[in-house]
Amino acid sequence: MSLARLAEPGAVDVLIIGGGINGCATFRDLSLQGVRCLIVDREDFGAGASSASTRMAHGGLRYLENGEFRLVAEATRERNRLLRNAAHAIAPLLVTIPSFSIFGGLVQSAAKLFGIERKIRSRGVVLLKLGLALYDALGRRHAVMGRHKMTSGAGVRDLLPDLHPAVRGLASYYDAAISHAERIAFELVADGLAANPHCLAINHCALLRGDGPALVLRDLLGGRDHAVTPRLVVNAAGAWIDAVNHRIGPMRPLIGGTKGSHLILDNPTLHRAMHGRAFSFDDGNGRMCIAYPLGDMVLLGSTDIRVTDPDAAVCDDAEIDYLIGAIRVIFPLIDVGREQIRFRFCGVRPLPRSTSAATVNISRDHSIVRREPDAVAPYPVLSLVGGKWTTFRAFAEQVTDQVLLLLGTTRTRGTQDMPIGGGRDFPSDAAARRAWVERAAAATGCALARMDTLLSRYGTCAETVAVFCAAAADRPLTGAPDYSEREILFLVQHEMAATLDDIVYRRTTLAMWGRLSFPLLSDIAGIVAEARGVAVLGLLEDIVPRLLRENGIDYGADLRRFAEAPANQGARLAAHA
Repeated sequence: MSLARLAEPGAVDVLIIGGGINGCATFRDLSLQGVRCLIVDREDFGAGASSASTRMAHGGLRYLENGEFRLVAEATRERNRLLRNAAHAIAPLLVTIPSFSIFGGLVQSAAKLFGIERKIRSRGVVLLKLGLALYDALGRRHAVMGRHKMTSGAGVRDLLPDLHPAVRGLASYYDAAISHAERIAFELVADGLAANPHCLAINHCALLRGDGPALVLRDLLGGRDHAVTPRLVVNAAGAWIDAVNHRIGPMRPLIGGTKGSHLILDNPTLHRAMHGRAFSFDDGNGRMCIAYPLGDMVLLGSTDIRVTDPDAAVCDDAEIDYLIGAIRVIFPLIDVGREQIRFRFCGVRPLPRSTSAATVNISRDHSIVRREPDAVAPYPVLSLVGGKWTTFRAFAEQVTDQVLLLLGTTRTRGTQDMPIGGGRDFPSDAAARRAWVERAAAATGCALARMDTLLSRYGTCAETVAVFCAAAADRPLTGAPDYSEREILFLVQHEMAATLDDIVYRRTTLAMWGRLSFPLLSDIAGIVAEARGVAVLGLLEDIVPRLLRENGIDYGADLRRFAEAPANQGARLAAHA
């Protein structure tokens, strides 16, 4: 399908608005069923909350406190499937919960199960033992990881000597870490496009308005408007669902989003003290936080604060103070300070509108809200409310089944056991990995270490990347020598990366792993500018203010020096097309 054909009657069966993880998964599932789909996002695939999560595929142990047993069972099953279907990006993670009491939280937890809202200020060893036994039972289907383990007494200090000395016991269990969350979203889109040539995906494309049977979209990069006449609309805009629905036609508000902020810390002492584990821990007031090693850094999160405008949500100073104070509760002797922050990020959870006084009690389950056709919008609109990253496949399956019913057709393929992107034929153990790397390196002329790195990033798609990189002269990037110029060019030419944000936030982990620098950004900007025929300075001017507003990284002076340098003025700013 081409852009010129979008306005033709019957060109699009389903328009999906929003390229977050749920929208991308729905696009793949519908594409597999032969449905003609168009997915658009005003930013990029995997942007928004999908790129600002805690980066864990987990069953939601905490949701047991709210009695959400069905959600936990679904999430643990989906976590287990992801460990098989996306092994290139998702791996087992040992999670430890320190406890300062033996019987704490038992009465309050029992009250919550009976619908009596009670705040749990302390989770004792007994409560954790009971919860993890149930968690193991709910996640037993397709289980690929071990069961929980309890540690108490002197064993706590032997295992983790830097923990607070008042810790009475440890509960340890397995969930999973996501190394490249944003790439999963793009790979779902790529899989959908490969499965169905009648489908189209456009990032940097925004919904302007409804116009009778048509919807008007604007290509934000090219500046052109396109009218689409779908048979059905899926609103997967996450925290922006209400805004999208308002553009289509009046509808009651559905979203009551909360923001979750995270810090990336460069703290080698804390990193060593964690011994490769994630820590799910009480902030001292009953709310659970998370911390775990992310490369050489430590990820620390998260907050849960109501917001009304998702575009204005940023990680603010109060949240930074809160998170730093929280980690000191379990590691009081380790110095953790603002100067160690290398990156911070914030996402808005698309939670259902709720009157609950405590955000922790708002369900993380998902639902589909259907708007029937009317005089304003003569097509059904399905709004995807809530959900969590781990359950995207199951949610997409439910949405797809409802769409197929409305379209008068049936499912032909399932996705339960379908690999995602580079997870297809991913080596299953260390020996198989060595064999794969050796074979691919020999076939492409790529060095063994480099091929192993590419495999970690792209899964089995790494061989395609290596062939592209070997097709012309290549060199390492300034400040990130494990990436190369042609690798970035591949992301632009073959993975729809059009801006610096697309590359450093989503196609790579450069921002998330605290590796940004102005020389690195200008190096990447030169590659993107030449490939797209745009100005280097314009690309930098787009990202530098955002880095300051959202992440507290100030490259303003560097940008001014870059703009004022004689070599970077005038025609030399343009790409060498």
